[in-house]
Amino acid sequence: MSDRKTKSGAQKLIDFLATPEIFFYTAIWMIVLLVFGTIDQKYVGLYMAQHKYFSSWFVWVIFPGGRLAMTVMFVNLFCKLVFKSPLRWNRFGTLVTHSGMLLLLLGGFFTAYFSKEGRMVIPEGQTSSYFDDFHILEIAVIDKSPADHDAVIAFSNEYIEEGAVISDSDFPFTITLESYHRNVDLGPIEGEAASHLRGAAKRFQLVEQELKLEHETNMAGMLISIKGLDGDEDGTYLVFQHMRVPQVVTAGGKEYVIELRNKRYQLPFAVELIDFVQKVYPGTNTPSHYSSLVNVVSGDFKREVLISMNEPLRNLDYTFYQFSFFEETSDEGTVLQVVQNAGRNYPYISSCIMALGLFLHLIIQVPKLIVRSQRKKEVSA
Repeated sequence: MSDRKTKSGAQKLIDFLATPEIFFYTAIWMIVLLVFGTIDQKYVGLYMAQHKYFSSWFVWVIFPGGRLAMTVMFVNLFCKLVFKSPLRWNRFGTLVTHSGMLLLLLGGFFTAYFSKEGRMVIPEGQTSSYFDDFHILEIAVIDKSPADHDAVIAFSNEYIEEGAVISDSDFPFTITLESYHRNVDLGPIEGEAASHLRGAAKRFQLVEQELKLEHETNMAGMLISIKGLDGDEDGTYLVFQHMRVPQVVTAGGKEYVIELRNKRYQLPFAVELIDFVQKVYPGTNTPSHYSSLVNVVSGDFKREVLISMNEPLRNLDYTFYQFSFFEETSDEGTVLQVVQNAGRNYPYISSCIMALGLFLHLIIQVPKLIVRSQRKKEVSA
């Protein structure tokens, strides 16, 4: 009793955080989230279900989401391993196994916060050094005046909300977001266009649509008000994803392109598409196999690699998968899925550590089992 009374507040907190029941009940809650997320995926799609149940801190306002649950499991396992697991030979296998589990959870943290996933579209014979995020959007203001490059200023997804005001010292005008919808279709303007409309907004209007289950297939659109342009160009403009004819405005004697696009990530190297090959099932137009022969270009060095449906390309911490392709009248090309995952090796390493820990635990327990078996034989005799 005296030992319990003399424990400090920190010791009591550690005792509580190291309680094995926390891990047990948190694991049960993760199963509950998995069940609800799997069911809800049918109605909201994979991306939204993942974001709602597993990439969030809270679900339904008050219940812990997957991110909070995994944090609780990590803290519980860490406190149990560091503060409540004595270093004894007969527990060495268990300690190694728990260390592997901690490493696995740590890899999940790196994946959740530092991984990026998107697509790279490369026409045959051309080179690309960036890829587009599948889901996250950005507003780009592109200065076309430099002769050897485009000066791009990109505003992240946090700026894309109704009423947001966008300005920067690198361009002399102000953009105000009047309306924004994550999935739209274009409809014709009925009657005569209002006098404040400019560009494509004179002919088209945004028609809001329900979100598609395949989140990346939604087409976002918005109406923006621009002030500070040359002449009488001030007014309301319409921009949307995958706009074939970009919205160009003039300010200070320079031309600027304004785009609503998927967020772009620059690569520390470039990928050149040498040849794209597509095979179809006999008698059909259905693709059975397609592959991309590419050069990985880093400075003056080129490395030739074949990317096929079951053979990805790995370079640094990037992985390129053969995702799709496109065919147009005068051109064809490949679509690669790009994944940047700083924690991609953690599952392999942690699995090996856990397997080693279980093996050591088995080896350590074998003599005990033999002695116990012999004692049972002696007692029965």
